[in-house]
Amino acid sequence: MTNNKHHYSIQRRYRILLVGIIILIVILLIFSLFHWIKSPWPMPYPEKKFHKAHIIGGFSAITPEKVIKAAATGIQVEFQYGDPPAEDSELGQKLHSLHMKVVDGFIASYLHDYECQRSRSMTSPPATLSIYCSQDTYSTFSSEETFLAAIAAHLKHVANNHLIIGYWVLDDWVPWDKGSAKQLLIKIHTLIQQFTPDRPAICGFGGTLTANHTFGWADWLADNFSPDGCDEVGLYIYATSISAASQIPSPETYDWSMSSILPVIFRSLQQRGWNIAKEPFIGIGQAFGGFIANSNRYRLAPTSSYIEMQSKSFCAHGAIGLAFYAWSDSEIGALSQSPMTSREIEIGIQNGIRACKQYWKQTSSIAN
Repeated sequence: MTNNKHHYSIQRRYRILLVGIIILIVILLIFSLFHWIKSPWPMPYPEKKFHKAHIIGGFSAITPEKVIKAAATGIQVEFQYGDPPAEDSELGQKLHSLHMKVVDGFIASYLHDYECQRSRSMTSPPATLSIYCSQDTYSTFSSEETFLAAIAAHLKHVANNHLIIGYWVLDDWVPWDKGSAKQLLIKIHTLIQQFTPDRPAICGFGGTLTANHTFGWADWLADNFSPDGCDEVGLYIYATSISAASQIPSPETYDWSMSSILPVIFRSLQQRGWNIAKEPFIGIGQAFGGFIANSNRYRLAPTSSYIEMQSKSFCAHGAIGLAFYAWSDSEIGALSQSPMTSREIEIGIQNGIRACKQYWKQTSSIAN
């Protein structure tokens, strides 16, 4: 009888232990489920792996309608100038629901404003200033320190915004102030590393395609680049604008393969320390065109086959990501073409994405 009691006591302890283990497992499962639900979406581009991700982006899809349209075309990352969407905003919620991310263009926008302020304060402002600084109002700063303080405040503000995976920090620059953003970008990069070190700073550099398979690029455009200021490079190359009164050239007269311009841009950047393995680049293709709003200018829009050609060429030249410009722009008006209005452009984007994904898959299998 004593042995039976002892045996029963052991069994009872095992049962208690087993129940305790089961309860602990249930608690852990509930905690994990709660954490999963609380997380707004699975992250296709974790910030620390941004450099290794083949991102597919689109510029300025700044409304829920445009985000839906962009996502349907295959866009997964929205590049947005100005203030990025808050997670609980209507746009932010739509991005969440579509599993999309954001590259925050606030810094590039503010840097543009700062350069406009500097240029306007010149004793003899350049004659073409109104072209670069066309807006009626812009942010003003009493000093460089004030400008950097505004950038720091923004970085603190968006540090916990899970939509954001990187920063677009540089865009078009001015010929009368060559290379003046270089040191500023290094200081901005230091701030990014301080507040959001997992998010890269992406510096944009632009060239143009012109008729007769020629191109536009000036070596000084690369003066703002440095490995200390730019984690990645964005290369945007579009057909140049022409007078709307002139004869519109055929798309065939443009080198959409960028076979001449890309090597030249690469050399300019390499002379300033660029290493594609350390500062990878994103190719940004043209996805707009037609009559330019509020002007007498025209920009040739590529056909779907040329959008595909440009996309594939970017990737064949080593682009780690692909993006398209643009779903919104002050240039795009009622007589313009964009992904919002042109099925031809939409098809080109879809085919371009498909071509790059196929290329990346092939090169990845070869490397492995």
